[in-house]
Amino acid sequence: MTGRLLRSWMLGAAALVAVISGAELIGHAAVVPGQSRSAHPRSAVRALEPGFTGTFLYRNDNFRTGQNLAESVLTPSAVNASQFGLLFNDTIDAAAYAQPLYVPNVAIPNLGTHNVVYVATENDSVYAFDADQPGSPLWHDSFVNPAAGITPVPSTDLGGCGDLTPIIGITATPVIDPAAGPAGTLYVVSKVKLGPGSYKQQLHALDITTGLEQPSSPVTIAAKIPGTAEDAVKGMISFNPLLQHDRPALTIANGVVYLSFASHCDIGPYHGWILGYDETTLAQEVVYNTTRNGGDGGFWESGCGPGVDTNGDLIAITGNGTFDTTAPTVDYGDSFLRLTPGSGTMSVTSSFTPLNELLLDDEDLDMGSGGNLLLPAQPGPNPDLMIGAGKVGTLYLVNRDSMGGFNANQDQMVQELTSAVGGMFSTPAYWQGNIPGVGLQNMIYTIGVTDLPKMFVISNGLIQTPPTSAAEAFLFPFPGASPVISANGTTGGIMWAINSGAWKSGGTSVLYAFDATNMTELYDSNKFSADNPGPAVKFSVPTVANGSVYMGTQTQLAVFGLFPGGRGAPTPTATATVSATATTTATGTATTTPTASTTATATATPTSTATATTATDTPTPTATSTAPALTPTVTATPTPTGTPVPTASPSPVFATLKANPTSISFPDQLVGHQGKSAKVTVVNTAASASVTLSLAASSGFVVTSSTCPTVMPPGGSCTIEVAFVPTAKGKQTGQLQMNSNARFGVRAIKLKGKGLAPKMKTKPKSLSFQQTSAEAISSPQTITVINDSPAPISLPTAPAATPPFNVTANTCQTIAPNGGTCTISVEFAPHKRGKYQGTLEIHDNAGSSPQHIKLFGVSR
Repeated sequence: MTGRLLRSWMLGAAALVAVISGAELIGHAAVVPGQSRSAHPRSAVRALEPGFTGTFLYRNDNFRTGQNLAESVLTPSAVNASQFGLLFNDTIDAAAYAQPLYVPNVAIPNLGTHNVVYVATENDSVYAFDADQPGSPLWHDSFVNPAAGITPVPSTDLGGCGDLTPIIGITATPVIDPAAGPAGTLYVVSKVKLGPGSYKQQLHALDITTGLEQPSSPVTIAAKIPGTAEDAVKGMISFNPLLQHDRPALTIANGVVYLSFASHCDIGPYHGWILGYDETTLAQEVVYNTTRNGGDGGFWESGCGPGVDTNGDLIAITGNGTFDTTAPTVDYGDSFLRLTPGSGTMSVTSSFTPLNELLLDDEDLDMGSGGNLLLPAQPGPNPDLMIGAGKVGTLYLVNRDSMGGFNANQDQMVQELTSAVGGMFSTPAYWQGNIPGVGLQNMIYTIGVTDLPKMFVISNGLIQTPPTSAAEAFLFPFPGASPVISANGTTGGIMWAINSGAWKSGGTSVLYAFDATNMTELYDSNKFSADNPGPAVKFSVPTVANGSVYMGTQTQLAVFGLFPGGRGAPTPTATATVSATATTTATGTATTTPTASTTATATATPTSTATATTATDTPTPTATSTAPALTPTVTATPTPTGTPVPTASPSPVFATLKANPTSISFPDQLVGHQGKSAKVTVVNTAASASVTLSLAASSGFVVTSSTCPTVMPPGGSCTIEVAFVPTAKGKQTGQLQMNSNARFGVRAIKLKGKGLAPKMKTKPKSLSFQQTSAEAISSPQTITVINDSPAPISLPTAPAATPPFNVTANTCQTIAPNGGTCTISVEFAPHKRGKYQGTLEIHDNAGSSPQHIKLFGVSR
């Protein structure tokens, strides 16, 4: 957010106190019936944190760091169960996927000056609430009119897409320019249904003091661009207001408001669009499409908007889609992009695409499932860096000035850390802070899918491994979390995160606070039933502002802060098990009733992690995770062997052995390759009895590490990591057998996964030969076979073609992994005139064998 070309966000509070005398507060819609404005008397506003100017955009700044460095009230010593908790809720009319925004000292006509928090919902509503006390909204805008047939878009209109239900309205986090308009302007995108088969998306510019539309607002979103994609009509691709989805946060750079789009549940045809509008006139200034000659390549980023570099360029990451491996590159699926505006569009002035892009595209392993974190200037050879990680969980450190392009032999970015984190459906956070006993450190924070909150140190322009700290007892289910940091400059750092794993079942959202210097837990909203913020919303991000924490849920805005007089120590409640602190809990069957959460503990994760299909719904199985030092030698066999038989145990003792989780569903994995390990926590709950323990895993699964002693003392605990190494294609089940002399408790952990055959591509999919005379032979044409999986592919027999087509050359016997290629040449040799159609058949050990290439020829 630095740089002379960027509009300054750091404006004094005086710019926000202008009063529009006589203005109507309702905007173009009525306030919620039955809610009186008199609940907000004219009174003194709560004092501001020194240096705090507001939260105007997603994750606090255009680098998307997630840090608020002007927070001295919420400190690690003050944020604890006895002093911190839920202060109040404000009711909203639908789920708030957008991050709440905060502006201090806003002069609301006829209602005095307030610190205001702004919330947008899927019912196409925008609320302005007093940030310091509960009550009816200061103003409320609605962009629907059911009496006139204008409603949010029903999710059923998208073929039953379960990514966002039951209605779709405002998803992207708005952006506020406190210097625009008379007293500040909030920009937001609505999506509505006008009637059968008719849909509209609009960009609104709202006065932050009244909710009224600014001049020229709203503007209907539309765009066209030349292209040859499947949805092109007469050479032009048009923006589709139903299929295109504005999930990433709105972004302002150089006086232009940028909107970014992907789709719903990969329903096509769709593209990655970026549209830019002048923030004063709302005239369209920029139209850019990532795949104008192909498809997909959307901007998902789990809600994160594009970053803005110091010169006003946009930095973003695309999801899976068409990618051109040869120049001129027009289609940019699975790529890091530096986009420079000009001449009504965006130019790709630098990019990075990993060499396994074919695999990412084929397996829906989006590079852009997570957000883009731009780092402030770093010491070392590459001062301008960015970080991204997609569904595979590989951390990429990229020089955003010269990203590295595409290289089929070796990735050219600054640093690549394979399987460093769980699949990323979130954005990492950044903080430069003082670590006790160490000093000033540059740190990034990640929370991947089925992963722990982790802290990595960046030194001399490189990410140091392994992570410096991790919250060992807190395993976050899908979708992980986008952490944010509050600190008083370089001290008092707290990492905040929302566990939204129960989003699909309507279960409870959970707010966590961790010490940002060592990842120890400070607060867990599950410890008090009174601190329940409401039903979880996927991808939700907390806003830490002026001594409070704001988070949106499916039904309300929850406001957390310090209790003036404190409260007693927490009384444990049944809701504690909704947390994912020890396992991937509460993602499937948890209910909104706190006492029912026990059911969710054992069954939640297998459902969500095994059925992934889209960039934003549930995680796609990771296909590249390996742990070479621990990988056993595996020989494929038609079926996995049975469950291991326990060996004899010493005499039983009166003890209970507990394990969490009691079942693990692994992501689909390539046969013979080891996937990412899952962690099991084992506890001996006995007060005085020691327990003997030994471990064994079924064929197809392997124990990769264990801290469990042979004899576990009373109250002792340990962790076991187990991985899936499929021995055959198809579903495999087994057990992690815990052979102990404990009389009660868990004896085995159920394991299951699915083995995948390697996958390959052929280009082109068909050959058409030029007209060839009878008894003549055409020039040969070539098929390229590409292995985009991490395992070699073999062809046991030579490829064969239907006469009069003949195979003239073949270099395909064994194809190297990760982009290895070979070629097959075919000629056309007709003996008489006519039209011919044949097939080139390729037998291999990859999936979908045999492969078939269509052949066409004509003889006159």
